[in-house]
Amino acid sequence: MKFNPALSLIAVLLPLLGGAAAYAQDAVAPTPVDSTAVPEAAAAAVDNREYDDYTVKAYSLTVFGGNFSGATFLELDEVGPKTVITAGIGNILGAGEVLGYDGRPLLESRAIQPDGKRLYDAPLKEIRSGPAFGGRVGIYISDHFHLDLAGTYATGKAVTSMVYMGEDNPTQKRVKNVRYQLDEDAGFVMYKGGLALSYDALPAEFWGIVPRLGFGLGGIINRFSRLEDKTSLYLEGSFALTKAFGDRLSLVGQADVTNFSFKVEELGYSNMLNYATFSLGLGWFIDVLPEDVRARRDASRER
Repeated sequence: MKFNPALSLIAVLLPLLGGAAAYAQDAVAPTPVDSTAVPEAAAAAVDNREYDDYTVKAYSLTVFGGNFSGATFLELDEVGPKTVITAGIGNILGAGEVLGYDGRPLLESRAIQPDGKRLYDAPLKEIRSGPAFGGRVGIYISDHFHLDLAGTYATGKAVTSMVYMGEDNPTQKRVKNVRYQLDEDAGFVMYKGGLALSYDALPAEFWGIVPRLGFGLGGIINRFSRLEDKTSLYLEGSFALTKAFGDRLSLVGQADVTNFSFKVEELGYSNMLNYATFSLGLGWFIDVLPEDVRARRDASRER
């Protein structure tokens, strides 16, 4: 037989083409799927968690405004007739002398009468009440308990007054044994921020009003215009009444009593002071639970 190059080439290429086709078919062939695994995967994707499975049940945001009480941080009695008065030197305070809000000794507290007695006595230094504003973020860990991150800003006026001990002086409008304001700092500011654990007393609800008790701690800054800041940690107790309007909005009236230490230069140590803050605020409730979980929870509470 005569050799035919074309037939030889076809004989060689056919096996190669067949193998390539078989390889391609194997490469694109879909992987068999176990039909029994599909329902199980779908079931695993369903969220079957209940109320107790959620660490955080809801959030709340409250903004408020009100008034803070201020406090008296120095109150000294009149110097007795047999008390030896030691005068101060420079910026060093003597007995019965007080510091002015400019950082220097108050001149009136150093004034002496010809008989050696003080012209002004019984110093009183106080922070007077003023407006307060702030906000609270609540993190509900149960129906009744929530952790509150709170911050408060308040302004007031620090004043110093003393009793005039001299003779009546119409020129200076001074009357003996009458207290007069001698110094003030109108730029006093208070900052307060901390964490509180609050309890919503739902079993004690009356007329739709829910009482709330809280206890917290944090830090406080008492800032003067020229004197150094008085900073301290504080402990705080609070009582509130809340009234809900719908599922989200609520009205919150709250009273806070804040206890902290306040350094007093005239005494050389710190006094314990209390601020009382009275506020009225609006709260917004943010539920993070699925509707069905919340509905089942509400139904169980009503039973």
